[in-house]
Order: sequence, then structure tokens, then C-alpha cells
Amino acid sequence: MDTVEKRPRGRPKGFIPDEALDRAVEMFWQDGYEGVDVDRIARSVNVTKPALYRAFGDKSTLLLKAVERYSQTYVAPRMAAFQAEPDIHKAVTAFCEATVDAASHDARGGCMMAAAASGEPERVTEIRSYVARGLTATADLFAKRFEKEMRAGRLSRTPSAKVRGRLLVDLLQGLQLRGKVGISREQLLQEARSYVPLILGKQM
Repeated sequence: MDTVEKRPRGRPKGFIPDEALDRAVEMFWQDGYEGVDVDRIARSVNVTKPALYRAFGDKSTLLLKAVERYSQTYVAPRMAAFQAEPDIHKAVTAFCEATVDAASHDARGGCMMAAAASGEPERVTEIRSYVARGLTATADLFAKRFEKEMRAGRLSRTPSAKVRGRLLVDLLQGLQLRGKVGISREQLLQEARSYVPLILGKQM
């Protein structure tokens, strides 16, 4: 009697979780939760659908992990660049321009986190909570930088650092929404640059 070799249940050889998450980010970003077939994500990284589920959980959990990956890949580097740029005018301008570049991508557009927060019902509360924490943390980081500039005398004391931080986050979200509905990159860049003086107020 021939022995049938059973297929191993572990991760396939060569399976790279981060690569799979990157594909998930792209597809959820472009097509939304309902428009993504997990089989398509699995095929894009040459694994089976069950293998993908074993690695990440069900589809809704995969979406949450993709949102976290998006934050690490697209948001965190922009925040690091903002913190590292010594000139506050250049820092704000570059952050706005980088946001426009991401928001005006032909295939994706908009903000992947915002799209996830408005979608899939089973995990939407958890995803909304994650996005809300992220937006608050981003506004706080902006505010700390603005407060530093204000203490150094490089920015006026009004509006407050907290207001500036929240305003910048809200403007960036608006840019991403406008990118999602098809406003051209050139127009978004023009608008983004016009926002910088509003954020910084009177520079000293």
C-alpha cells in the first residue's frame, strides 16, 4: 500500500509575513474590506488561504493587522522625518507634501486607516479605537514639536500648540479624503502648501 505524504500544516517554506501584510495593505486600501478576496492576497504571496489564516487569523483580524502595518510603513516614517527636520516650516511642508503623495496614488488614494474605520462591522469598533488612538497620538506629537518651537521663540504663542496639532491632523485627513475622490495631486499640493501659514501662524 502506497504511503500518502501529508502536507505539512505549518507555514510554507519561504513565507514572509510582512510581505503578505504589505499585499493586504495594498488591496484593502484600494478595494476596501468587502472588495478584497483573501484568496487573492494568498495567491499574491504564493501561499494558501488556510496558511494565511493560520498566520494572521480570520479576514477581519487580517484587516486590523494590515491597518497596523500601514501605520508602521506609511505614517511612522513621515512622523520621524517631521521630528528630525530642524526647520519647522520645512517640517510641516514636507509632511503635508508626503501626505498628498500617498493620498493621490492612482490605484489607492485616501487614507487606508480611515477607510478601514468606516467599513467591516465585526471589528469596526476595535479598528475605530485603534485609528482614534493613532490620530490623537499624532496630534500630540505635532503639539509637542510646536510647543518646543514656541518656547524657543520661533513661533507665536497663538494659536496654542494643541490647537495647531489638531488642526494639522484635521487638514491632513481632509487632504486624504479629497485625494480619495479624485482631486488632482497638483491641486492638493497647492492647497497643502497654503495651509502651512495657517498652521504656523506668525513666525517670529
